[in-house]
Amino acid sequence: MHMHPLALVFIAVALGSIGQVSLKHGVSAAQITIGAFGPQAFLNAFRAIFTPYVFLGFVLYGISSLIWLMVLKTQALSYVYPMIAVGYVVVVFLSWLFFGDRIGWDRIAGIALICAGVVLVARS
Repeated sequence: MHMHPLALVFIAVALGSIGQVSLKHGVSAAQITIGAFGPQAFLNAFRAIFTPYVFLGFVLYGISSLIWLMVLKTQALSYVYPMIAVGYVVVVFLSWLFFGDRIGWDRIAGIALICAGVVLVARS
């Protein structure tokens, strides 16, 4: 099955965005304090990696990276890389949906600019 390169870009971005939300949920739910740099912080961070949602986040990032490699094989980096900015938009929406993050007008304006930029790049 042959998939359009932009579809692969957006799948990679979506998986990366969902991975970011999963990492946030996992590290918050685990209530593991990373703290200042040192042996205990390293141990706590290592423990956090193996909580279910943090682990899922890393797996999603890994899959996203593999898909991204497929994109890079055939597409100009200057064309596809700016489209990663869509991930910022997706993460803001998911953060609002799942974590109740407040989204002010300044953030909405920034998101609109990001979307306009991605559309311009996609049309080039």
